[in-house]
Amino acid sequence: MEIQGFGGDDFLPSRASEEIDLVDEKGNQFLWEVFYSFSLNGFEYLVFLPNSESEYHLVNVELDDPDSDVPGYIVLRLANDENGEEILEEILDQDELEEVREFVEDEIGLLGQYLNQEE
Repeated sequence: MEIQGFGGDDFLPSRASEEIDLVDEKGNQFLWEVFYSFSLNGFEYLVFLPNSESEYHLVNVELDDPDSDVPGYIVLRLANDENGEEILEEILDQDELEEVREFVEDEIGLLGQYLNQEE
């Protein structure tokens, strides 16, 4: 996925409310709000919440909270492509994804509880 109109320093590291226009490899376009952003082990990550049920299949960190309105959240790693352009990468390594999940939940509390408080 490619970030359009933002540099990494525009929103990292903090809890943010920026919206980012993302385009995946297949040309599908998404407008997502950055729920949280952080650095960990030399990498920068963005956390997004799915906006609709049609995006639930993109969730890569599931919640264990049956009361949550969403099944989980989406974490992507900020990187540069071969031309130096900033892109968002899917996290394929399950150990890295687990470490990121633990960091997010420790940093902002159990995400499902937070989401339920906003109702």
